[in-house]
Amino acid sequence: MDWGGRRLGLARSDALGLTAQPLDPVILPTQKGDAAAAAHRAQRDAVAAIVDAVVTHEIGRVVIGLPLDLSGHAGEAAVRVQALVAALVPALPADVPVETWDERMTSALAERSLREEGWTAGTRKGGGRERTRSKGDERARIDQRAALLLLQSWLDAHPQGGGAGERA
Repeated sequence: MDWGGRRLGLARSDALGLTAQPLDPVILPTQKGDAAAAAHRAQRDAVAAIVDAVVTHEIGRVVIGLPLDLSGHAGEAAVRVQALVAALVPALPADVPVETWDERMTSALAERSLREEGWTAGTRKGGGRERTRSKGDERARIDQRAALLLLQSWLDAHPQGGGAGERA
């Protein structure tokens, strides 16, 4: 799973745990009001969506992307993901483990691979450093691809640890 705050990019493995397969991304409701309360509601909605997907798709393990900075340190986004994990674990069945997996560069790789396939993902200006806002469905497509890449990297690193229903 790739959690972007407003969207959840989702993927699951094949029955053998060899390849990642995309699932439809989940668009979370827009949160308004005070920042702390909005963040809490976003986390609550993300937990509910993940639990629903685990039950619906009979998921056996949840792998969540941990957005470390390029030096490998946990920044603000990684702290939010760790808080999501802490809220998610008690909401899931006891036999469904949750782990984080380094997701550095997955969104950039997802955007590049989609662009190579002919999809747009927002336009860049100023030498590529600034990006104009993408349409919501394009961002959801990027989150979905990022989840796919994240899960595939986890599966590649755990060739015997996979199994039916792995999910990122």
